[in-house]
Amino acid sequence: MAVTEQFLATFNAADVPAHAATLAYPHIRLASGQVRIWQTIDEGLAAMEQAIPVLRARTGWDHSEWDHRRVIHVGDGKVHLDVQFTRYRADRSVIGVYPAVYVVVEQDGRWLIQCRSSFAP
Repeated sequence: MAVTEQFLATFNAADVPAHAATLAYPHIRLASGQVRIWQTIDEGLAAMEQAIPVLRARTGWDHSEWDHRRVIHVGDGKVHLDVQFTRYRADRSVIGVYPAVYVVVEQDGRWLIQCRSSFAP
């Protein structure tokens, strides 16, 4: 769960390098009817540097919070999580609530998020 805490904290801080470091590469994101695969951290950095300002401009996004994180399956070096997060504006009004499945893997002695499938835009 620690990597998911880091993932959201760095996203909320718009700390793109630290946020990208919470992901395993290649990284897969299924959202908005698209499959995105970032082969390297550099690809992830470029995508995130563009996405965060767009999210803020389009929705007024200020931060996100976990609603829940539940373990679905556990295996050697891999965990599947059922998660849900809410995106908020600065006035705490809700932009949206998004269920998702995250795949967390152990890579080089670190736990990282390898894949995310969500209903977030």
